[in-house]
Amino acid sequence: MNARVPSRLLALLLLTAPGLFAPAYAHGQDPEWLQEDDYLYRAYFDFSGAAGGYRDVGQGLLFIPLAQDEESLFFADLRGNIFNDSSAEGNFGLAYRKMVNDQWIAGMYGFYDVRRSQYNNIFRQGSFGIELMSIEWDFRVNGYIPNQKQQRVDGLSTAYLSGNNVVVRAGEERAYWGTDLEIGRLLKTFDQMPIDAELRGYVGGYYFDNNAPNFDKMTGPRARVEFRMFDLPFLGNGSRVVLAGQYQHDDVRGSQGEGLLTVRIPLPGNGDSQKLTRFQRRMVNPIQRDIDIVLNQGQAPEECAKLQLNGQSLENITVIDANTANAEAVFNAAGAESVVLFDGSAGTIDTATGFVFNDGQLALAGGTSVNVVGCSSGAVTSFQYGGQPTVRGVNTINDIFTMADNSTMVGLTLTGGRNGIYGNNLSGFTITGNSINGAFEDGVHLDGDTNGTITNNTFTANGVVTGNDGLEIEHMTGGLVSGNTSRANEYGYYFSRVIGGTISNNLAELNVTDGFDFDHFEGGTLTGNTAQYNGEDGFYFDDDVTGGEISNNIARENYNFGFDFYGVDGGTISGNQAIGNDYAGFAFYGKINGGTFTDNIANLNDAGFYFDDNVNGGTFSGNVANENNLNGFWFNDDVENATFTGNSASQNGVNGIKFADTVGVGTLISGNSALNNLDDGFDFEDVNGGTIINNLAQGNQEDGFDFDDPFVSGTFSNNTSIGNAEYGFDFVDPIFGGTLDGNTAQNNGGAGFSIWSFSGANTATFSNNSAIDNALQGYDVQSRTPQNGTGTNTGSGNASDNSF
Repeated sequence: MNARVPSRLLALLLLTAPGLFAPAYAHGQDPEWLQEDDYLYRAYFDFSGAAGGYRDVGQGLLFIPLAQDEESLFFADLRGNIFNDSSAEGNFGLAYRKMVNDQWIAGMYGFYDVRRSQYNNIFRQGSFGIELMSIEWDFRVNGYIPNQKQQRVDGLSTAYLSGNNVVVRAGEERAYWGTDLEIGRLLKTFDQMPIDAELRGYVGGYYFDNNAPNFDKMTGPRARVEFRMFDLPFLGNGSRVVLAGQYQHDDVRGSQGEGLLTVRIPLPGNGDSQKLTRFQRRMVNPIQRDIDIVLNQGQAPEECAKLQLNGQSLENITVIDANTANAEAVFNAAGAESVVLFDGSAGTIDTATGFVFNDGQLALAGGTSVNVVGCSSGAVTSFQYGGQPTVRGVNTINDIFTMADNSTMVGLTLTGGRNGIYGNNLSGFTITGNSINGAFEDGVHLDGDTNGTITNNTFTANGVVTGNDGLEIEHMTGGLVSGNTSRANEYGYYFSRVIGGTISNNLAELNVTDGFDFDHFEGGTLTGNTAQYNGEDGFYFDDDVTGGEISNNIARENYNFGFDFYGVDGGTISGNQAIGNDYAGFAFYGKINGGTFTDNIANLNDAGFYFDDNVNGGTFSGNVANENNLNGFWFNDDVENATFTGNSASQNGVNGIKFADTVGVGTLISGNSALNNLDDGFDFEDVNGGTIINNLAQGNQEDGFDFDDPFVSGTFSNNTSIGNAEYGFDFVDPIFGGTLDGNTAQNNGGAGFSIWSFSGANTATFSNNSAIDNALQGYDVQSRTPQNGTGTNTGSGNASDNSF
């Protein structure tokens, strides 16, 4: 059962009764099995609460007669229980009672029970019982047969060092089979009271057991006293209120006492006005049984343990501490697939020659909590032994550790040495949870092809003298570098070549030079990383990016560029953010020949996006540049065969979007917006091809669209310039050709369209444009006319020249 089971059970109980009786009311008659002249026994709902013991419980009970005559009753008993430890249970029973004579009632019943424990384990059981009742006496016995398969409770599991092995004792939860019985007697009636009331007492006992080791039997006495009030005026005939107290004791749970309150609400039926005799009332007593599946928690016997991180068995452990003689030789002699625990309890462990791993060897830090798994049970718990070790390299000639294939290093603190960790052509290795500080060269230096796991390590103040790195990987072919922190090194992370694998969720901050430095990024995934407060670039790509994915990274307040690329020939650059960097948020100093640039954000940098060289391909869409000191988007050289759509530039210190050289053939500039920038919205030099359509310039402090050099050819249509301080569209140099159609200039502070000249023998089409409510002319054309479109351009509300 999940957490919604209690509410669902109660809802089921509440809804079942009206559903059963609905046909009788809907069709004006009872079902056949209810059409008895002497129908006595009605359905009812009991609400019960118990408190004061080792737990509190609320119960809803729905009693449903299924078949009856004056002396027998077959009924359903449906219950839902909610406990204050977040457990819950449902009980689904069928029962039969028969009046043997005018003095005794015999009954038998069976239940199917389902319980969700406080540890979210599910248990099921079948139970049965028999009873014999008279007006004065009760006798009953119940049996319970659960599914006895144990369930894991990892929170109760423990792991510890036994000899030279790590062992686990799995926490588990088990259900108990058992029986209980009781004898009850009427102690007193209260005839002098205005309502029918009685006092009953019960004594009995119980026995529950499970054969598993460490699960003791529960056996002991149980006593209960009940004060019952019947047929209360404000609830009607068939109602009942019961006040009760119960006590029980066993050696496992100790003494338990609780108070109980039950209120019965009779449900509508044929016997609404009938009041049962004292003997008949016994036919509708709730069945007395243990209200829940009996559970207990304990620990299983010892079993071997494996490191959850890589599944390695933690046996035959070698312990090294500051007092271990020839510790390097001891480490190496432990052999392949061995486990060595470094214990810092005796102080710092010094090494001059360094520790060299064997294949598959595990180095585990004392004082560090690691998750282990029981070999048989699969129980997961934490293991910790000894003190946190510091391993110190005492010279700058040797590395502290040299890794091997499939080797693992967990939780150590390393300081000094040439490199904290060194490896060459490694695969299958794991370096996790270590702190590596003050290495002469690199915190971790991996030569050759590298494919392994490097996670949750901290690299601090490495390579500061030698200009090296927190982490250096020569050739990353696969694997995972994730969750690491590199701080105050010369470089945070340096990758000579990346062709595969994932670099994710790492932090580089306060490094002297770059946060992340890549010579060649050809594949793989760089995602979710943050570079902040570094002395130069947040992310630096020294050569062309030719593939892979660079996504959702953040470069914040670095002293040079946020993202500094050379060129891009392929791959995807998306969802990245550059915020508050001293130079451009995104800078591209080489050619752009392809790739996809989408949904990146550059805010509060010197420039937003800067492209220094030719752009001859690629797709740029959904990018945002706001509040940068210079241009939002700045293309410094020719742009051809590129797609620039859906980008936005607002409140930048110069132009929103600037094309400083030729926009040429194959270029699409569409659906972009430039809003409230301090210079022009769009600033073009010369246009000699391409398509510029459906762009918006609004609220800029100079022109909406500014063309500083000739417009030679291309399509410029359906663009809108609104509310700019100077011209809507300003063509400073002649228009030689192309199509300028369907553009709108409205509410600008100068002319709507300011055109210096349509050059002689031009082939331009200037048609269907609109100028509305501009402060100066609608169309200010200094000389000549276009080849096509004269007379089709309209306007209104301008100071003059409303048409052209």
